[in-house]
Amino acid sequence: MFTAGVAKRLPATIVAVTVLVISAIWLGVPSFPAARDFEECAEWAQNISLSSERTARIMDCGARFAGRRKMGGGYAYYDLLQGRSFDIAGPIPTAGERARIYSEYIRFLELQRRQAALTEVGQLVSEQLKVETPVSVRPPTPKLSNKPCMIKGSLSCTWVKLTSAVRNAFASNSKGEAPPGSR
Repeated sequence: MFTAGVAKRLPATIVAVTVLVISAIWLGVPSFPAARDFEECAEWAQNISLSSERTARIMDCGARFAGRRKMGGGYAYYDLLQGRSFDIAGPIPTAGERARIYSEYIRFLELQRRQAALTEVGQLVSEQLKVETPVSVRPPTPKLSNKPCMIKGSLSCTWVKLTSAVRNAFASNSKGEAPPGSR
């Protein structure tokens, strides 16, 4: 079944695959014992002499353990999206704890959406209040009495005649007519 060439290459292939599997396992397994939580993992990583390797191990610890020890005991999970911490039972949140954190996040987003809507409504109301009523361009016309002047040549009689002459001149100009007496 096998040709002579395949039979000669089979042991070399097995050796190569074995070396690859062993090296993958060796590189994937940490050189320190299994840690119980982030703090223990980071403490063991501090013993590594190369700073780049130490940093990589601490980052690996952070990826493996989401929770951090609390001073009084227990663990806390800090959610960056909400900017707050949640108490959890162990160094890794359980499915129920993840569901609770997610539901709190949905509630947080809803509150932010409502707050943004209220802020927008408040801005619209304040802009509407800033709109002032238009100011009339013409000053109100003084009410002139139709009574003839009592004293001829007085200032009040002269003023009444002057304002009515000016008003008539503007009224006739707006109609396209020449003012009286200008012909």
